[in-house]
Amino acid sequence: MADIKIGLIGAGTVGSGVVKIMAKQTTFFREQLGLPVSLARVADKDLEKLKTLPVGDAILSNDAADVINDPEINVVIELIGGYTFAKEVVLNALKKGKHVITVHFEAAVGGGMPSIKTIREAMIGNDVLSVYTIINGTCNYILTEMTEKGAAFDPTLKEAQRLGFAEANPALDIEGGDTGHKTAIIASLIYDGYCDYDKVPVRGITEITADDIISAKDLGYTIKLLGVIKRKEGEESVDVRVNPVMVHNDHILASVNGVFNAVLLEGDAVGPILLYGAGAGEMPTASAVVSDIIDVARNIKSGDTNRIPMHFYSLENELKIKGIEEIESRFYLRFLVDDKPGVLADIAEEFGDRNISIASVMHKEAHDGNDHVPVIITTDMAIEKDLRDAVAAIEAKAFTHGKTQIIHIED
Repeated sequence: MADIKIGLIGAGTVGSGVVKIMAKQTTFFREQLGLPVSLARVADKDLEKLKTLPVGDAILSNDAADVINDPEINVVIELIGGYTFAKEVVLNALKKGKHVITVHFEAAVGGGMPSIKTIREAMIGNDVLSVYTIINGTCNYILTEMTEKGAAFDPTLKEAQRLGFAEANPALDIEGGDTGHKTAIIASLIYDGYCDYDKVPVRGITEITADDIISAKDLGYTIKLLGVIKRKEGEESVDVRVNPVMVHNDHILASVNGVFNAVLLEGDAVGPILLYGAGAGEMPTASAVVSDIIDVARNIKSGDTNRIPMHFYSLENELKIKGIEEIESRFYLRFLVDDKPGVLADIAEEFGDRNISIASVMHKEAHDGNDHVPVIITTDMAIEKDLRDAVAAIEAKAFTHGKTQIIHIED
């Protein structure tokens, strides 16, 4: 068959990694896999940088249009990033009838972890019962450092920025948006319907304090930012959300630390599967991009564009996302209250009125003349709306001060 010619637009960190892997593996792909792929064009605004990469016979350019308008290019890889020009590149390439990697998006979800292919291929014979993901290295690094060093959030974030683990503007990461986008994509794949990110409840880690970290340790838990996907049998709506969660120290996700990511999937046939690895970086992410190149090349060779069907992009097939008030979970709560008799009884009464069972209470002593003390409560399973109604009633009482911390618990 004729060569499958690839055009790369954007030779930054990940793009450079793609060039390096293609230089090393193209002969293997052609001779052993029978896939005649070749890197034919590379475009980047920094031409001098391109000359330092092992581009082989690829034609170099500083204009993305040179790649898109080349009629011999079969596959366009967009690795520019951003929301404006990158979108324009993708749409123009699609209009020209090109296969586009970014529309094929393995690298966009788990970096080097093959989470998309695992769901689409390896678990094709399963109904996926649940997914729990640690899928943002910035947040996981910050929470790990806070746990191991007892540090507060703000200085830990600044250190992460200094080390290059957090962006200069870290909002998309620490406020949960990045995890939310990836979680929505996984949910769309699993349930074969469009998961609208704007309807996914998302909460980041900015409100997690050193006190919460300490309390979690005292209770035998570790705090992680999780993307959660699950649906009860017989229910139409899907529980898709992002929030800080206390996971028991015996839980496998409690040991996923630093900048590493993990996706814990449970299928009805295979049981639990854990994917663990680097969620970002030059070569891990480039590895995922190259796997998409091979996926597309196999589609071209077979002439089957529906080799692995994906219908989740259809707005006509939208998932019904469960509202946060409908979520059923165990909860951790930290109140700041007056240190006086009757407070615990009043709190317990509000929970009891809403049929919320208290699992444990920690009432720390006042010190240094402080009349306000933290009361830590964990609950049995409860509906979030009932819990928040109870918290609102408790916060309205004169003995309560400040905002109550609420964190989900997963055992």
